[in-house]
Amino acid sequence: MKKILVVVVLCFAVLLLVGCGKKGLTGSWKSESGNYTYTFKEDGTGTYDVSGTKMEFTYTTEGSKLSITYKGTTAPFETTFEINGNKLNVKDSFGNDTIYVRK
Repeated sequence: MKKILVVVVLCFAVLLLVGCGKKGLTGSWKSESGNYTYTFKEDGTGTYDVSGTKMEFTYTTEGSKLSITYKGTTAPFETTFEINGNKLNVKDSFGNDTIYVRK
């Protein structure tokens, strides 16, 4: 019985981790400072709004890795992310944590 319970708990944990990928990222996320908003669509596209200036992008996720390619660029911005409830933690280009809240 204990072995079955352990297997069920492990399967549930794997499903939670997989759910934090593209589908968990879908939606709009506003920075705690309020100046930046990311909107991720299920089709792998999105917009980045910096104080009213919007940039379109495509993105992919693999586990906790996030790769964003902004329209007009060829090199993707690659980083890591983590979702905890309604908060999205993304490493910025300097390796610092940037917290976004789901809108």
